[in-house]
Amino acid sequence: MDSALQVDRQTLMALAGEARLLSNPPGQIPPGALAGERTSRQQGRGLNFDSLRRYQPGDDVRLIDWQATARLRTPWIRMYNEERERPVFLIVDQRMDMFFGTRGQTKSVAAAKIAGLLAWRSWHDGDRVGSMVFSDAKYSLQKCRSPRQSLPVILDDLLQYNQRLPERYPDESPASVTLSSVLQHASRSIPSGAWVAVLSDFHDLDAESEALLAALRRRCEISAFVLLDDLHLRLPASGDLAASYQGHEAAFSLSPRLKEEIQESITARLSAQEKRLTRIGVRVNQIVVAQDLIKQLQKGV
Repeated sequence: MDSALQVDRQTLMALAGEARLLSNPPGQIPPGALAGERTSRQQGRGLNFDSLRRYQPGDDVRLIDWQATARLRTPWIRMYNEERERPVFLIVDQRMDMFFGTRGQTKSVAAAKIAGLLAWRSWHDGDRVGSMVFSDAKYSLQKCRSPRQSLPVILDDLLQYNQRLPERYPDESPASVTLSSVLQHASRSIPSGAWVAVLSDFHDLDAESEALLAALRRRCEISAFVLLDDLHLRLPASGDLAASYQGHEAAFSLSPRLKEEIQESITARLSAQEKRLTRIGVRVNQIVVAQDLIKQLQKGV
């Protein structure tokens, strides 16, 4: 099996150790941290009910438990402690557009590995984790559950969807699954306060996708992992090139001026994409698939 084109189970299982090199997701409270050591990572109270105790002068009346007070005929208040677990939800693009890479590995392989690393990170932290892995024609949804329950299923989804891509190549039939449709279906299963990681090249990011991400951002933290190949930065100064995409083919001679225009165009597209996502509160991490994934994640996660 060519590891540059598809992942295997051994690779995904080996990510367990490497996942320990990653820091916690944005805002996550690391295991063993003392209460008050970091600000709450929840958007809201960020507290769990702990116990009841009798009301004492000076207590916040908003904490009175009226049911207990009525039952016991004396004022009681609810005590809380800081919530230390945060659900993690992974949205992983395994469409044909991701089956591209000029060196090292394809974008689809890099996305599967990063998703595996984040899933194993949840395992180590004991956080509930869910996922939606999708291809051009379908998707597989796993709701947030304990990592012991969900991790094996998520790894199976990553394996199956990733390994189908080489079998389908060079089939370039139009995709029926879009980023916006995936976000629409996934949002219903993502609990409030979750950390959401979207792994894609975002080639079909549109106004509907932005609106769905903005709505999700109002109740969750979102990180976008934009997978990209840096071919535009490594083009030769001149030469004959050929390209094909969805049935369209083109051959052209590369000149220094054309090389510069290609670089400027792709750089501008990536910059505009980042601005659109940042504007709605999404944390953007651009991941070059040929470079060390762990080092890039350590900078951005």
